[in-house]
Amino acid sequence: MIDLTIRANGLESAVKRARENNIIIPTFAQLRNPAEKVPDKIKKALHNVNTDDVNPLNLFRITWKNQPRRDGGEYGGVNYIEIPKELTAVKARIFVMVGKWFPTGCHKVGASYGCLVPRLVTGQFDPYENWAVWPSTGNYCRGGAFNSKLLGCKSIAILPEEMSQERFDWLQSVADEVIATPGCESDVYEIFAKVKEIRATRADAFIFNQFEEMGNVLWHFHATGPALEELYDQVRTENSRLFGAFFTSGSGGSLSAGDYLKEKFPHVKVAVGEALQCPTILNNGFGGHRIEGIGDKHIPFVHNVKNTDMAVAIDDNNSQNLLRLFNSEVGHD
Repeated sequence: MIDLTIRANGLESAVKRARENNIIIPTFAQLRNPAEKVPDKIKKALHNVNTDDVNPLNLFRITWKNQPRRDGGEYGGVNYIEIPKELTAVKARIFVMVGKWFPTGCHKVGASYGCLVPRLVTGQFDPYENWAVWPSTGNYCRGGAFNSKLLGCKSIAILPEEMSQERFDWLQSVADEVIATPGCESDVYEIFAKVKEIRATRADAFIFNQFEEMGNVLWHFHATGPALEELYDQVRTENSRLFGAFFTSGSGGSLSAGDYLKEKFPHVKVAVGEALQCPTILNNGFGGHRIEGIGDKHIPFVHNVKNTDMAVAIDDNNSQNLLRLFNSEVGHD
């Protein structure tokens, strides 16, 4: 479902831009298993590059296996934490993969990479002529703008005006254009009204819609899924049984990691989470909420609902209270 038609003129432009900016494009195999697949000379060069630097070498850090540091780290195992039973109140061991050590501090650089790179290497996206448009409620357009910068492409970030000021401040320093649309986390309709306007008025704009881009699925199936499997292999015992995997749905892309797990562990249950205040999957509902990055009043095209076993509503009051706890002196104690 990913169009790999070669367009010679665009490919020539992409190669030219890569030569100008010393860009090397990592393969998915390298990002899945960087310790073994990434050349030693690139690993050595990464020692002098911080994770958030606008440097094309940081393309090789679009992986779940970065060392947990932002100053010149290389690779290690999958980063994760185990949630203590004092918080979960259940006997099952619950592990969470950590995306903090990606460039931008979020795994959305992976999803956006999976969308942009196939267009570049086929010549469908010309870095001299086209603009990459990244519509999102935040982290996807951050990842897209960052990758565009590393790959020498012009970018437009579109997100709701009520998203955090930190996101806007950061995007102003990376994206070529930043457009704020009316509304909050759930107001994706307004974002795509702006996308429709851009599509009608700017022939050079290339819309990377994460809700329908199969590159989003490609990344999570081939990178996030294997990382989850590796995490389970690290922590399992002789008596362990992988019961389930839980993903919150923004674009629905990470749920394809659940598709990967079901191929490896057919008995595993895949659950999708959304805000209680916007229970679209659970109850055909809608509404505003305060959990940034999920719950956009629709079920994305890339969400494989046939592999989803259950939907879970998360009260945004609970997430906000936990956030306050962990960022207070009492919570630190």
